[in-house]
Amino acid sequence: MHPDKLLDGVEIIKRQGEVDFILGVTDNSREVEPDYLFVALKGEKEDGHNYLDEVRANGAKFLVLEEEVSTPLPYILVPNTRRALAKIASNYYENPSASMTVIGVTGTNGKTTTAFLLSSIYQDSISFNTIRYKGPDREMKAINTTPSSLIIQRELRNALNKGIKTAIIEVSSHSVVQDRVSAIDFDYGVFTNLSRDHLDYHKTFEDYREAKSRFFEGLGEEKMALINVDDPNACYFIKNTLSRIVTYGMGKGNIRGKVLENSIDNLVVRIEGMEREIEVRSPLIGVHNAYNILAASSVAILDGIDDFRIIDGIESAEPPFGRMEKVLTPKPIWVIIDYAHTPEALNNAISSLRQLAKKRVITLFGAGGDRDKGKRAMMGMVASRLSDVVILTSDNPRSENPEAIIDDIMEGVDGKEIYRIPNRKEAIFKSLDIAEKSDVVLIAGKGHEEYQEIQGERTPFSDRECVEEYFK
Repeated sequence: MHPDKLLDGVEIIKRQGEVDFILGVTDNSREVEPDYLFVALKGEKEDGHNYLDEVRANGAKFLVLEEEVSTPLPYILVPNTRRALAKIASNYYENPSASMTVIGVTGTNGKTTTAFLLSSIYQDSISFNTIRYKGPDREMKAINTTPSSLIIQRELRNALNKGIKTAIIEVSSHSVVQDRVSAIDFDYGVFTNLSRDHLDYHKTFEDYREAKSRFFEGLGEEKMALINVDDPNACYFIKNTLSRIVTYGMGKGNIRGKVLENSIDNLVVRIEGMEREIEVRSPLIGVHNAYNILAASSVAILDGIDDFRIIDGIESAEPPFGRMEKVLTPKPIWVIIDYAHTPEALNNAISSLRQLAKKRVITLFGAGGDRDKGKRAMMGMVASRLSDVVILTSDNPRSENPEAIIDDIMEGVDGKEIYRIPNRKEAIFKSLDIAEKSDVVLIAGKGHEEYQEIQGERTPFSDRECVEEYFK
């Protein structure tokens, strides 16, 4: 491909040297091959500008730089290499999103479940979410909630070539700030909710909210933003959105939901609005999942999907791994594994189970090390206020002392039966030991994760496998 075609739409400060063709594009120095274009990204730990000798030795033909360095290779200098990479990737794969219906889902909680529900409604689709990237002919575990712009554009092109016309993308705040989704032509943007999260990265709640808002600011005027009108931040997103706005909520909004049945086995929701009325049944647990069902159904309604496809899609959608996931046990108790790792998510999970529990709710959780410390006491307060028994343990302590993390959580704990067991496996075993008939055990924080990170090392660990091992 000619470099001018690759660089179409890229803001260029300076251009040094010329080349006549490029065979490939990468931002990974180890993946450079002869006649490749290499984009030097600045990350939190690594800087691609430090690997220019390596990429030259591997055969790179052209460079995209954010800072000027001495190099014999032709290059362009740009204000932001991440933004440039997003546009270059779109150009390289011939802008596949322009020929697809692309749905982006963002918010603090509910993104993954909403994306899974959409994938079930849109059976013939490609999806990117926290748990997996699923295409027409392959599925792989997710590395990030939202992958790099090169991966997204490559997979969109692959899907489009195979006749797939719908893409569902879970949009993280990191991906917005890092311009991973800046050159994608989204048709729908969905806002689920907003609460405290990722403040180790964004520093303040206002910065975090602004990052989410940038996604909606980037939607075209003819596109559509679906906003959860029940969220306190709805007005902020509506104010900062240039696209057409449709609101959804429980009892209010352009599209309205009402919970008709809420049990440990079924969630039944009536949805009406936009001259449509349907009733959907789901195996998901909890009123907070009614919002996810409503969000996914609202997109499908606006997109003109038939009622039967929406009803069947919601009913057949299994919960994503680690999202209010029921684990069958030989003991007459309910064991639920959930990814809840923020105060709001923990509140939603415990409150939902509180409504359904016949007896006690036993909550086990921890907090991630080297992350937002301010939420730890808040999580302790939520868990102790809503649960009958609380077991404090490790999440991913990373470089921190697990006992110190538990001390931070304890600052918000008020009374109740409390256990401190830093070893997560021992803590899970303890929760199952003390659980009695009809109790609900909530194992929160890690959800789908299959590792535990301690002192820089990731070792295999699964909450689900711990439960299964206990009963073996």
